[in-house]
Amino acid sequence: MSYIVGYGKNFPRHVHHRAASIPNNNKYYSCTGRFKWRDTSNPNPHNITGAMVGGPDQFHRFKDAHSCYNTEPTLAGNAGLVAALVSLTKSGGAGGIDKNTMFSAIPPLTPQSPPPPPPPWKP
Repeated sequence: MSYIVGYGKNFPRHVHHRAASIPNNNKYYSCTGRFKWRDTSNPNPHNITGAMVGGPDQFHRFKDAHSCYNTEPTLAGNAGLVAALVSLTKSGGAGGIDKNTMFSAIPPLTPQSPPPPPPPWKP
């Protein structure tokens, strides 16, 4: 499963995105009608090619459904990953990015060890 819309043969087709879900049939639709398309099992009439969805849940499962928030497209949540991947390409990495240290400013994901206890108190 690709988590980028339009990439590969198996990509999300039920992206949780209002504009991609509403048909383009020259009719006006208000925001109150949004559940009609959110709750349908039909794929979106419009692909937002290049959008990256949230991906799998904590159990590594991915449900391609409008009502599932893992199909929410996001730029802010994936911007760091996209920038890192672009830097690995020939055209994106031409600016002198050091691929060995490009993640060095990211803090570790695990908690830091507490500092050692102070020396014993002496009166």
